[in-house]
Amino acid sequence: ETPREEPPPVLIQDEAALDALVERLRAAGEVAVNLQTTGPAPMRAEIVGVGLAANADDTAYIPIGPPEGVQLDWGLVSQRLRPILADPEIRTRAHNAKFHQVVLARHGLDLDGLNFDTMIAAYLLESSQRALALRDLAWSKLQLELPAASTLLGTGRAATTMDRLPLEQVGAYACGEASAVCRLVPMLSDELESSGLASLFRDIELPLVPVLARMEQNGVAVDAAYLNTLSRELAGRLGEIETQIYQHVGHHFNIGSTQQLAQVLYDELKLPRSRRTRTGHASTGAEVLEELRGAHPIVELVLEHRQLQKLKSTYVDALPLLIHPETGRVHTSFNQTVASTGRLSSSDPNVQNIPIRTDLGKRVRRAFITGSPETCLLSADYSQIELRILAHVTRDPTLVEAFAERQDIHAATAAEVMDIPIQDVTADMRRLAKIVNFGVLYGMSEFGLSQQTGLPPEQAGAFIRRYFERFDTVKAYQEGILREAEQRGYVTTLLGRRRYIPELSNKVYAVRAAGQRMAINHPIQGTASDIVKTAMIQVQRFIDEHSPGTLMVLQVHDELLFEIQRHQLDALLPNLCQIMEGATTLSVPLQVDLKVGPNWEEMQPCSSHA
Repeated sequence: ETPREEPPPVLIQDEAALDALVERLRAAGEVAVNLQTTGPAPMRAEIVGVGLAANADDTAYIPIGPPEGVQLDWGLVSQRLRPILADPEIRTRAHNAKFHQVVLARHGLDLDGLNFDTMIAAYLLESSQRALALRDLAWSKLQLELPAASTLLGTGRAATTMDRLPLEQVGAYACGEASAVCRLVPMLSDELESSGLASLFRDIELPLVPVLARMEQNGVAVDAAYLNTLSRELAGRLGEIETQIYQHVGHHFNIGSTQQLAQVLYDELKLPRSRRTRTGHASTGAEVLEELRGAHPIVELVLEHRQLQKLKSTYVDALPLLIHPETGRVHTSFNQTVASTGRLSSSDPNVQNIPIRTDLGKRVRRAFITGSPETCLLSADYSQIELRILAHVTRDPTLVEAFAERQDIHAATAAEVMDIPIQDVTADMRRLAKIVNFGVLYGMSEFGLSQQTGLPPEQAGAFIRRYFERFDTVKAYQEGILREAEQRGYVTTLLGRRRYIPELSNKVYAVRAAGQRMAINHPIQGTASDIVKTAMIQVQRFIDEHSPGTLMVLQVHDELLFEIQRHQLDALLPNLCQIMEGATTLSVPLQVDLKVGPNWEEMQPCSSHA
């Protein structure tokens, strides 16, 4: 198909034209929305103009803040658009609708009629693909070449912003994108139907968009003074470590430089080289240094230095800079289309990556606080959700019984594998069983188990073999999944979420083995994410109706974090538990652990029967 000649944009610059456009949109019963803003951060972006399309050939652009020409007042524009965008009967479409929702909500408009998001649809159809920008989809699906934003705005120091460009240029860009959204919707909609993904899109992913938009707007309070104190403390500790390293080596060098570090470790200290980087240099990666632990005191110090430096720069120093000047809170972005498993990820800051078990990770979590003395933080965390899903899909009698009887699942596993009564299980046996329980979900090898436990590989292998003899249903389930994956090229979750795994047919053994681990894990981890998302939608619905002062502020893997008025706790806890534990029905009960506290670290367990 040859590139279409786009007509010049229809610019809406007076009230009569605006009213006529609104009537056309109402008659069409659908609208594609494409905001043009001053920047990509939805909590800070200002609206430059609104691109709208009743269909692919009927587009218009309403300039809000151009530098020249007639501009309409946002009060008037929002008043006219409000009934259209808030009407559930008028189907609203967008690409990356969450961005539009957050920006519009900050400017007093709701997007209640959201009916389709082309970015999420494309992600569901191929969750491993990274080319989800509207421009990429327009080209791959429609052979339509849209201009890149960088063509308009420039790059680097010469880059400008949309509000500084000529009206016609921004209008043409916005209308072209809105038109492309209109053309993509029926195509992607048909693909979702034929792939069996339409209900997942309609019932989970699309209703989740406004929930995430609300979470991003809510933000979370952060203790900047505490972080500044922690930063100074870490700087002092880093200085001490550097002094010790230099004393061991006998001279200064740049610890952060992998080449200089390699020279010190391998050339000067003569430590054994185990791996090389792609460029042929001796590796100083984390795994290599872990293997060198104990070979020289400097190794421990370098590992500690790295961990402290990373947390200091990524969180301790970065979080205060992310505090929004108007809200005084940090507004992380939740990404729905990044992780291939269906899990959410987050950025600016990435709250998913704060270490949970290390002392320093705990101190970073301590910085997430409440916004007022009348509120507290409430954590609701699914307990062992992936193992419960494993019990459900395998119907393994030992696992099902252990969860039904509320036994300690790791002790029950140890007792079964060791063939001893559960009361005779020691702490070491339980620890080993716990590593295997979670390792099985990810297709752990005997080498992986021996690395994690310190057991000789033959002992680790014997334990894994005994595990699969006792839990032969798990073995049969995993073999069935692999057979299915190799035949179809993809695996699915309980709710039908697909993940294509081309690695399974790769000729390289290591790549193929990684593909097998993905195939084994996706149905479990992906189902867990489907359950968490379902719960989020239902919990937000309950909050809107019964507990409007409660804010859902963060989601990390299987945990939801809320900021809640203390006097509302008693009323919310039992309902929250009931909703989350009833988000889906498995053959074993789901269990949610609740904790309350003044910050994300110092929390006390509490009962849902508060």
